[in-house]
Amino acid sequence: MEAEKIAILLTTYNSSRYLKVQLDSIIAQSDANWHLYIRDDGSKDDTVALINTYAANHPNISFLQDEHPNMGAMASFMHLLEVVESRYYMFCDHDDFWLENKVALSRAELLRLEQLHPDTPIVVHTDLIVVDQDLKTKHQSFWKSSKINPVLLSNKAYMQVFNCVTGCTMIFNHAAKKVSFPYPENAPMHDWWVALRVIQTGIIQHLDTPTILYRQHGNNEVGARNINGRYFWNKILQVGETLNGHRQQLSFLRSIKGHSFFKYYYYKIAYTILRNR
Repeated sequence: MEAEKIAILLTTYNSSRYLKVQLDSIIAQSDANWHLYIRDDGSKDDTVALINTYAANHPNISFLQDEHPNMGAMASFMHLLEVVESRYYMFCDHDDFWLENKVALSRAELLRLEQLHPDTPIVVHTDLIVVDQDLKTKHQSFWKSSKINPVLLSNKAYMQVFNCVTGCTMIFNHAAKKVSFPYPENAPMHDWWVALRVIQTGIIQHLDTPTILYRQHGNNEVGARNINGRYFWNKILQVGETLNGHRQQLSFLRSIKGHSFFKYYYYKIAYTILRNR
């Protein structure tokens, strides 16, 4: 039986500088049983022309246009997820590079888990190789450089204070999609929201093998950070911005009946200590 096509969901915004490299890396996947759906969020550069060229030359690439420009990254991804029907989904950022076995490796682990846990919401995510804007390696492991512990964070309590599920590495099933709607407009990001919903009743599984080159450049919406002394010193210097971020997270958690003020800081402090051991 032919394997189910994976719906790859890509949202773009002024992406022409890096988009071609990303699209070529998807086309070069060893597992070619996928369909790429692209939504543009109001680009002002040549992004749309580039998408049209690829969609015209590749039948497994579709450009989905709508009347909702400038939704922002989270809303744009969630809109794509809502309108595309598939059994399996992968989120895709516009500026990375997928290693050749990304789809195959991710699919194999998801299918293995589905056999063990049928009808269960499942997310599989992986480590990343951190690279600069020219794809030169900066860190072999995003998790190690950022002191992310995916084992500890695959826990309902810790997941509410720190997301370890990077959207551009995720694969998840339709059961995971179903529990992710509706979604609150104040959710911090699409990947975190899906992970928070799935962890309530399903499975979050990590793979230590990196599957993408995670490009870092000046326009990243969310980037990699080295968790070291300088990182914590900058947090102190930027205490106002840090506390404002905490307030936004707490407001979101209250809206979904998540952690209280005291639980939020308890688990945040606990994770900060544990991640630096």
